[in-house]
Amino acid sequence: RLDPRHTRRHPSMSVLPPIIDSLPEAESPDGDVLSEPFLATCRLVLPVFDRLGVAFAPAKSDVSGNIERLAKRAGAHPKLFDICLEEVSAGTQASNSGCCKGLLWLKRFLEFTMALLRALEEEPRTKAMKDCATDAYARCLKPYHGWISSSAFSVVMSFPPSRRDFVNSLGGEGAYGDIGRLTAGFSPVLAKIHQFLVDNGLDDPTKV
Repeated sequence: RLDPRHTRRHPSMSVLPPIIDSLPEAESPDGDVLSEPFLATCRLVLPVFDRLGVAFAPAKSDVSGNIERLAKRAGAHPKLFDICLEEVSAGTQASNSGCCKGLLWLKRFLEFTMALLRALEEEPRTKAMKDCATDAYARCLKPYHGWISSSAFSVVMSFPPSRRDFVNSLGGEGAYGDIGRLTAGFSPVLAKIHQFLVDNGLDDPTKV
């Protein structure tokens, strides 16, 4: 007879390790962020939003939409930044439906996710899930949200799973090591994307 704890945790055990394992493929040996491997890594993050509960479904949809927007151009541009540079050359980088805005918001939501996970992993690991999420939102997304978006996200922040339930959904206490490895590996890639956006005038601070 299977241990019921293992039965309950088994489906979640694969959520974080595949993301960690995919990260080395997201960059070339020369340090370029590679379009298709990076977007494949981003797709692996989507189940994390599922673990955050149904209230985060709109956030997951936004992230998924931006991934697929970039994916449509990835075949013609093996290097991620070339997708945006093509729009810059064409003068279409300000389009709200373009890939520059898609990458910007994808980066911001991933930063939010990493900040939330990092807050959970930090000792003494007693901070409430709601506080972790609210603090991550305040740093990564709130500066770019207008009143309507901010109010909507405030509602989302009111219904996170408990800290215990969320950590258990990622694999229990053993997930903390995975969280540390994930944030350590993903954050430098996001920092590189952020710097590219800043250097090319694409870090649009306009509130939505």
